Amino acid sequence: MADGSIKALSLEWMLMRMEFRLLGPVAVLHSGRAVEIRSMKVVELLAVLLLSPGYRASHFFVARNLWPGDEPNSNRIRQCVHQLKQVVPEIVQGGGRGYCQIQIDPQHVDLDRFREAVVAAKAAEKITDRLAALRLALREWRGTPLQDLPGKGFEELRAALMTEVHDAVVACVRAEMECAENAEALARINAALKSWPDSERLIRHKVRALRALGRHHEVEQVLTSWEHTTGRSAAPLLLADETEHQDGLGTVTNPTFRRLPANPAELVGREPECERLMQILLGQSASRRLAVITGMPGIGKTALATHTADLCETSFPDGVLSVDLGGFSARGPEPPGHVLARLLNDLGIRPKTSTLDGMVSAFRTGLERRAVLLVLDNARDEDHVRQLLPGPGGSAAIITSRHTMDGLLIKHGAERIELAPLNQQDATAMLRTRLEEDRQRVVVPFFDDLVKHCGGLPLALIIMAGRIARRPAQAIAGVIRELRRESTRLASLDLGSMELSVRLSLESSCKLLSEPASRLFWQLGLHPGPTISWTAILALAPPNVALRAIDELLRMSLVSEPSAERYSLHDLVRVFASELADHQTDIEQAETVDQVVTFLLHSAWACDQKLDPGRKLPIGAQGGAEVESPNNAGQAMSWFEAEYLTLTEVIKLAVKRGLHRDTWLLSMTLVTFQWRSGRYLEALEYLTVGLEAAERVADPSDVAMVHRMLAGTQRSLGNHAPAARELRRAVQISEECGDTPGAAMGRHILGVILRESGEVTEALENFSIALTAFTDLGAIINQGAALNGIGSAQYDLGRHEESVRTCLQSLTLLDSTDDINGQAHVRFSLGRARLALREHDAAIADFKQALGLYRSLNYTSREARVLVWLADALCSVGHMRESDDAMTQVRDILRDLGENDIEMEIERLRGLP
Repeated sequence: MADGSIKALSLEWMLMRMEFRLLGPVAVLHSGRAVEIRSMKVVELLAVLLLSPGYRASHFFVARNLWPGDEPNSNRIRQCVHQLKQVVPEIVQGGGRGYCQIQIDPQHVDLDRFREAVVAAKAAEKITDRLAALRLALREWRGTPLQDLPGKGFEELRAALMTEVHDAVVACVRAEMECAENAEALARINAALKSWPDSERLIRHKVRALRALGRHHEVEQVLTSWEHTTGRSAAPLLLADETEHQDGLGTVTNPTFRRLPANPAELVGREPECERLMQILLGQSASRRLAVITGMPGIGKTALATHTADLCETSFPDGVLSVDLGGFSARGPEPPGHVLARLLNDLGIRPKTSTLDGMVSAFRTGLERRAVLLVLDNARDEDHVRQLLPGPGGSAAIITSRHTMDGLLIKHGAERIELAPLNQQDATAMLRTRLEEDRQRVVVPFFDDLVKHCGGLPLALIIMAGRIARRPAQAIAGVIRELRRESTRLASLDLGSMELSVRLSLESSCKLLSEPASRLFWQLGLHPGPTISWTAILALAPPNVALRAIDELLRMSLVSEPSAERYSLHDLVRVFASELADHQTDIEQAETVDQVVTFLLHSAWACDQKLDPGRKLPIGAQGGAEVESPNNAGQAMSWFEAEYLTLTEVIKLAVKRGLHRDTWLLSMTLVTFQWRSGRYLEALEYLTVGLEAAERVADPSDVAMVHRMLAGTQRSLGNHAPAARELRRAVQISEECGDTPGAAMGRHILGVILRESGEVTEALENFSIALTAFTDLGAIINQGAALNGIGSAQYDLGRHEESVRTCLQSLTLLDSTDDINGQAHVRFSLGRARLALREHDAAIADFKQALGLYRSLNYTSREARVLVWLADALCSVGHMRESDDAMTQVRDILRDLGENDIEMEIERLRGLP
């Protein structure tokens, strides 16, 4: 064999044993072992030549990469070529003037093998062949191409190689998924993301792979992390690729819409709301086909939306799409862009641009040609759904949210349906639909308790039904006990998940509150309720802060406004707010309670002063907070009527917290209103509590005053003996402590009791003693009252002319005061005396004036008594029509007061002394 042939075979054999690597650190291997190249410039030269077509590069290209910024220097290049030849003598050839060249079989270069395999993959007809070729190509990838080679030129070359590898990885992942090798695809994606963490295509396929593997719960975390890392929206990643099949990400040629969520039980109640919702969706109302269902957590918004959408499904031939927006879920709200991408995929719409604006435009344009019903469930606020709303046309949308969504009503013409708790009948029916017959029989005695303590909240009712269904029959009484007890009520309404826990549902709303709204919320938990006025809220926070805070609580459906500027919490919300209050410091709680009690005490006192100006209580001056200031007795009565339940609850709160001074003073400020509204039993209850508190902290004169009020209450209940005992005790205490005004007042009221008991002479004696004391004290109102008592006693004794004279003296005094009640009383007494003297016209005039005065006070029980006497007086002069009209009014009043035997009560009023 010729020497030339031998040399050629030797070179070929040497080259077969050599390996050149670019897809990672640049390296030369001989028989599997690395060839040491000490000069970095020689490594750089080798890389440049291996990357050049035909492995031939100009001196200019070499210089630009090895010595960027320098003019080409042929001597320097030749020196590097010489060094390369010393390291790998077999490959170096002369490249001609101005060029360098090496001779290598492409099969010995990892990059060339990689590219050859990629080309083969593109040409493969079978997906399995394509996948095999791509996997073969990616075996060549060992790290960052051209690793550690410096300079801008190599950065550009490296970036180009990384793009090639990235494209191959994506193609391989796609092929693996098409071959249903989703686990392998996911592993490849996770490895590749270390090199390309912001790759949209890799993230897109990761989402597909996770869904294909059933790991849906990981998708949102992946997208959120990617958005946080890149600062870009992940919505375009969810759009279907044109080359993919429909699987939540692919192009949809025959769209299959998401089914409505299963409705596990029959919808109970809500018939009016369902009918109205259907009218909106079907275009039978003045608003757009946009309906917003709002209400507190657990009120049944989703159930109503799902039920109504199911009823309307045939009216939307292009389908019904339902999506849980997760506005108040633990994982956080689903970004609108993500939802929009999935809706576009379901509708088979491919936007021209993948920007959010492009997606919104494509979505609304697509809906214009369709009749689709969207159910956008659990939205956080207006911004959460604004981009998901259909435009004008045949499509419609139901949005459910705890948020009131005012913006959708104002800017988009939506109509709101606000859900209230179920009434007693519907709540009971819901429980029955959730319980088997055997359980219903066991629970029958507890139905009222269940409905009451669940507050008509469907979520609470469902939870209780679930607990009852799974517990032994003998344990159900214990379940009910837990529900009854406020301290364990929310714990009993918790089945361990967000969807089945009243507390967790409320927590998810409260976490979104601002600090001022959060503070006001727990403060309302300390307020005794059931309602709180706007003025009372101003006692808890400055006006600008209070306005924003209460508005926020209203928007979040944590507070309702049952009447203008009067707010309330659902019973379960109040229990939750009270629990939050328990987590505040003792100082903060005490400060809030003091603000609440002080406001109500001073407001009640201001109103009581309008009803009985002569009363005196040691309440002191009001603080800086604004309190109610009625202009007249009528306004005062209206305020008491509105605040009565709150006032009785605040007395209980004061007792619970050991606020003895507030307890007895609040009880006393209520008495006048309770008497005038016929609430005598309640007056007795709270005055008894007030007396116990007063005996702890009040002066003896004040204790005597409480005894006098108890006596007046017992008198109104017809209990004259206990009333007299209370008065004698009051007089005794007043005289022992030198309280002349108190003793006189006790004598006066004792006179009233004695007179009504038939002991008129002793009554007259006590009235006279009281008049003397009141005259010495200069107490004009009390003098007038004592004279009226004397005149009434004279009437009882048949001394009618004296009675008229005495009552006229009383009237002269009282007309100079603003004691309307006293004026009315003496007019009535005067009318009776004149009627006895057959001065019918004068008597009728007196009765009519007394009637007008009592009406101005809303003193209905006294109004009824005067009307009875007025009717009799009119009848006696033949004015039968007026008399009958007066009696009709009497019967209406007594009916409103809850009297069962009206005719008997009329006779009682007629016979009162």
